[in-house]
Amino acid sequence: MPMTLVETIDSHHRDLLRALDEVEALVAAPAPVDELAAAVEAVRHSLLAHEVTAERFVVAPLRHLHLVNNRELDALRDERDQLSQDAVHLTGREPDAEAVTAFVRRVREHIGRKVRAVQPAARYAVAEGRLSAVPRWCIDEVYERQGGPGIRPSEEWLG
Repeated sequence: MPMTLVETIDSHHRDLLRALDEVEALVAAPAPVDELAAAVEAVRHSLLAHEVTAERFVVAPLRHLHLVNNRELDALRDERDQLSQDAVHLTGREPDAEAVTAFVRRVREHIGRKVRAVQPAARYAVAEGRLSAVPRWCIDEVYERQGGPGIRPSEEWLG
């Protein structure tokens, strides 16, 4: 049975949380600086890919349906952009463990706020049939093209 739109976006969300867990483990282990910087960069790419994909398939349609608070979502977008800039600054120099830990905490808080802002409306819209069904391969392709980690290959399009 193919995954639903919300389940697919949720799987990308879990990928992002795993990337954050990886950064925390590297900070705790003390990992080499280049490895920690690469992990922070991977979080940045996953965050942006996840948010762009969610925006395209979930948030934009919810905005169109007037089911979400646009001001709140605009503030979350600005916050995401700031987090991305912070990640670039962290990887542009030797990452400080405290700064990386604070960054990971802020990303987790951002994710929580975004989930609270979008998920109830998304689940409602799906239950009411107001969000279009999109094949998983299409969502995954957008996610990967935006910089998200590679997804398991899907043969859903083969029929």
